[in-house]
Formats: sequence, structure tokens, C-alpha cells
Amino acid sequence: MDFEELLVTHASPTLANLKPASLISLKNLINKKECQERLEKRGLLFLPLVNCNGQRLLLIYRKDKLERTLSNPLASKILEYFKYPDSLNERLEFLRKRFLSTPCPHEVGIFLGYPPDDVKGFIENNGQRALYSGLWKVYSDKENAEKILQKWAKCRRKYLECFLSGTDITRLCVTA
Repeated sequence: MDFEELLVTHASPTLANLKPASLISLKNLINKKECQERLEKRGLLFLPLVNCNGQRLLLIYRKDKLERTLSNPLASKILEYFKYPDSLNERLEFLRKRFLSTPCPHEVGIFLGYPPDDVKGFIENNGQRALYSGLWKVYSDKENAEKILQKWAKCRRKYLECFLSGTDITRLCVTA
């Protein structure tokens, strides 16, 4: 799978501006830089988080949407608990450092657009006793989580269908 197909498969809700960020794991992909440059012109940013044995974890995000997401009062409180600084750039750098010291910091869900109540529930319950489990573990509003998951899944299906039919990835990347 090339870089563009990987993005469409795993980050289409972020490409569509439905989600503030996505995480993808990648290994030695060709044409990554050229694609990143084209998508950055459309408001998508890329942050390498960790690199281990040639395997890299990459955060794909939309700055404005991520700032709004992180400004949610409960999201801010969770990040404050983990001693995150205030500015987005500092928070992203802090997240990168958290990935170096913690295999998968629980608060990453905030960055990925998961409901803050669910991230809080996951942390408080050590990942146990969830009401529902999909892309994330749901602890609060199962009905809302299912709607979000359905919307993201529909986006993935549609984007993958368009991409495999020849639509260029830059056309799939909504300009914010």
C-alpha cells in the first residue's frame, strides 16, 4: 500500500475535515514527501511521533480543528492533568515526548477527536468496563459514539471508493 492509499484508508475523516487528527503507522514509503507537500497546501499537517526499527507513527492533523478540539473544557482539564502546556505547538511536542516515554498515552484520544468523557472514562477505568468498544472505548454516550463511528466509516468507504476510481488525493482533502 502506498502512502496516499494509506492516508485514504486510515485518515479519510481527517482529510474530509470531520476529525481533527489521525494516527497512521508507516514503514519506508516512497513518494511520501511529495504527497505531504501537496496536502499541506490544503491545510493538512504531519507530525512524526516515534520511529522504532523503521516503523514510524505519524500524526496527521488540521491545526484549527485540533485547536478547537483541545480547547474543550474537559479536554483541557485532562491535558492539564498530564501537565501539557497551553499552546498547540507545545502540546504537540509534549505529545511526541509522551510517546517516547509511554507506548500509547491515553490522552492521545483527545487529539484524535474522541469524546473527552470517553477519554476520561478510559483513564479512570484503566480501559475496563466500557459500554461499547469501536475505534475507542465508549464510557458515556454510546448513541453519540455510534453516530460518530458510522459517519467516519461512511467517509472511509466513500473516500476509498473515489480514490480507487482514480480521484487524486488532493481533491479528497477538504480545504478548511
